[in-house]
Amino acid sequence: MLAKPIVVVFLVAVWWLIRRDNRLREDTSATLWIPTLWVGIISSRPLSMWLGFGGGSDTLEGSPMDALSFLVMICAALIVLSRRRVVWPRLISENWSLWLFYGFLLISVVWAYSPTTSFKRWFKELGNIFILLVILTEVNPQQALRTVFFRCGCLLMPLSYIFIRWFPDLGRRYNIHSGEMEAIGVTCQKNSLGAMILVCSLIIFWDWLELRKLRQENPETKLRFDLNLRIVLLLCGAYLLYLCDSKTSMTCLILGLGVLTAACLPLIRLRLRILGVLAIVGFLGYLALNQAFDLQAVVLHGLGRNADLTGRTEVWQTLLNAGTDPILGTGYMSFWDNPGYQSKLPDGDTVSAHNGWLEIYLCDGAVGVLLLLVMLLASCIRIYQSLVQDGDYGVVRFAVLLVALLANYTETNFAWMTPIGFLFLTASIGHAEAAAVVRQSDELMVSAEASGGEEFRVGDPAASIPD
Repeated sequence: MLAKPIVVVFLVAVWWLIRRDNRLREDTSATLWIPTLWVGIISSRPLSMWLGFGGGSDTLEGSPMDALSFLVMICAALIVLSRRRVVWPRLISENWSLWLFYGFLLISVVWAYSPTTSFKRWFKELGNIFILLVILTEVNPQQALRTVFFRCGCLLMPLSYIFIRWFPDLGRRYNIHSGEMEAIGVTCQKNSLGAMILVCSLIIFWDWLELRKLRQENPETKLRFDLNLRIVLLLCGAYLLYLCDSKTSMTCLILGLGVLTAACLPLIRLRLRILGVLAIVGFLGYLALNQAFDLQAVVLHGLGRNADLTGRTEVWQTLLNAGTDPILGTGYMSFWDNPGYQSKLPDGDTVSAHNGWLEIYLCDGAVGVLLLLVMLLASCIRIYQSLVQDGDYGVVRFAVLLVALLANYTETNFAWMTPIGFLFLTASIGHAEAAAVVRQSDELMVSAEASGGEEFRVGDPAASIPD
């Protein structure tokens, strides 16, 4: 009896919290609702599942409702970017490896099992880039990024608990392998719930650090409620991770939060590039210890997992023996549609390779893996340079990079329409120049100087905090 009133009260509270957050961030535009809706959908469930109609019965054709919703959001993003006059030549030249990788994925559509279906999926994945560019072309892109993920976290994380607690038909399901009940919240399976909590918690923690820094610089600023709200959301996320038992997301979140926390230490803060050195040394040290003492088995045992990663290693071997083209693969996202390959797989393993590198190899062969490696190396170089150029934002980009690399060891996120993949692309691109937004920012600065002569910082939450 209390379930429906709880949802109503919760939605009203979320509406009030988002309105309050909008007043804290006066330099964000209404167009941010486009990426907010996009991230909210790819982090939870397709729109057809939320609405309860419009789903497709054919796995190749998919859902007409979902296809239409993604198309509308992509078109809306392109309209925004055209009005902002994005400097495309510079964007393409600075991210040439990314466009090269996605260009090959487009070419691989030609030899896919269903080229039309494969192209639709590629276009939807390309939409990730257009959507994230709406964020990066805001007057204050860092503020915009925090806004999008705060909104999604504020809604999806508590709602997941409500689903699990009061709506078990929506928030829980039986595991197809073990038969055990598992928590899925607002998503479709427990690892997706973990991924949603991971990305939202990581950015919300960054937001908390920025608000705390602002409060230290301006002690008279009233931010206690907003700081405490983010702590509550982080605690909610931690409890949900415990419920869904997604070890990959737990490990990645600890890694990401560890990087952001380490960057606050005075010794590291003065030399942020040391984070890159520490990451390389840590990785090489892990390889050496694993070779000498089988460290991976120790870590997996500590996480409550066995050496085969819950059956993943057996699945990987089966997929490698499936007989795909080793050079060009089966075509973008088409391996799982081909009945010939499906017949070679054990029952239940029909949706993902549970490894980002293997997924690219199956669908796009060694050429795809090579271009992915080139894109990642170029991203590593840009993000390493941003540790000095971008300060705290560079640290966040570095943390996202490490999280994405680790997450793709046991789950598929490269070019696969996931929240981790979206956040990785955002961190990889990092910046986007738009002529119209640059002029708008200059006009705001001039207007502020003319009005009072006081220093004005675009994106300063103190500018509109209610007394």
